[in-house]
Amino acid sequence: MENLATLAGTVAGVLSVAAFVPQAWRIFRRKSASDVSLAMYVTLTVASLLWMFYAWAFGSMPLFFTNLVIGAIAVLIALLKVRHGG
Repeated sequence: MENLATLAGTVAGVLSVAAFVPQAWRIFRRKSASDVSLAMYVTLTVASLLWMFYAWAFGSMPLFFTNLVIGAIAVLIALLKVRHGG
């Protein structure tokens, strides 16, 4: 059961990170972020920071690093929104 849970967590982490890459790529390619919510990505950044604290407190490094990457992508998208807002 533990191996199945580890596999599920790994797949969930990869999919969670991958979900944000197309949005970042689209903004970068089009140089437009008019249809992106800045509030959503600021909220996601804060949530990622809180999840990182939680993961650190309980010693879950996979959860920590997954949220580190998600937070970094969210910050990138928020910065692209500010730069290319529209």
